[in-house]
Amino acid sequence: MSEYIVKPGDTLSKIATGALGSAGKWRIIAELNGIVNPNKIRVGQHLQLPEEVAEVPSVVNTSGGVKAVSRERVRISVENKVIYATLLAKPEKIFVGRQHRKGLYRVGLQEPETFIGNHRERLLEINLTDSEMNVIFATSENEENLDAVNTWDNQFISFGMFQWTAGGPGKPGELPALIKIVKERYPDDFQHYWGQFGLDVVDVDKKTGWFSYRGKKLTSAADKAMLREHIWAYRFVRAGADIEVQAAQILHAINRIHQFYSVKSSKLDGYALVDLITSEFGVALLLDNHVNRPGYIRGCVAAALERSNLTAAEMARGGDDEQLLIKNYLDIRQTYGKHPMTDAKQRAAVTRGYVVDGIISDRRGSFVSSAWV
Repeated sequence: MSEYIVKPGDTLSKIATGALGSAGKWRIIAELNGIVNPNKIRVGQHLQLPEEVAEVPSVVNTSGGVKAVSRERVRISVENKVIYATLLAKPEKIFVGRQHRKGLYRVGLQEPETFIGNHRERLLEINLTDSEMNVIFATSENEENLDAVNTWDNQFISFGMFQWTAGGPGKPGELPALIKIVKERYPDDFQHYWGQFGLDVVDVDKKTGWFSYRGKKLTSAADKAMLREHIWAYRFVRAGADIEVQAAQILHAINRIHQFYSVKSSKLDGYALVDLITSEFGVALLLDNHVNRPGYIRGCVAAALERSNLTAAEMARGGDDEQLLIKNYLDIRQTYGKHPMTDAKQRAAVTRGYVVDGIISDRRGSFVSSAWV
């Protein structure tokens, strides 16, 4: 195995191009050297360069379900309920997560707001508007980090800022829809983190889909149990530090707005939320509600209209009482439904802070969607 010493002006992509013949192989160098943040390499750093690695099956039983195969260049270990991955070519342990119930949990290190602040140009390249980025920026503080992973609950594996899941037994999940975005927009990333190990997605629409493993669709609890294996958490952790996978997460988060914002509803007298609430602040609050309690959002707004002595038709015709409507909406969502929104008051205060700081606007009509431009 050869070694490379980082020089001024080097990036992992540049090193991969010169040493391995392809810029896309920077991910292999990062994985081999335990580099969690690919943007942070230093002059003089010694990097090991890979040789061709043969795949050696390591079969793990999954209670009668699908059997997973991993590459032997990564070893998973558990020490005092802490899960580590060790690259066999480098004796450095990488923290994956902490054991909990049936699997593990990881809070993560990659903050969405940091990514958005540093990579707005990349997000513009995938046709997101500044307004959409502002809304996600304001919402992200209430959510998880981009490399957060959970494999301990009944959804088998959850990943990323909105903790998209594989879905429960017999049900689709939103995580395959995210992976489809990566597969279509960044095929090298998809192949590096999942495809080469047999994981793929099938029957995916804009919202949900299914995982498959080596051609078999994972539907039952027995089949999906393989996703709890720590090696998969490790692969998702590494993907969560990749700026292209991070960009895909922001796009998937924006797609969530499109799922509910423009849909007409009988609860709103045949109007859609886009007709009633049009400020960046308002849309950020709606998205925050939808992530936490998606089934409550229209009912909360309908109740807020009634309390405000407003009608959906009045707001749709350009009514300027949006701030009154939002005030009542925020009061109502704290107690609305059988299981009210978690920490509704605190979450609203966090989002409002972004208005105070001038990051998002509470001016009616300030939200601009990429679906309109």
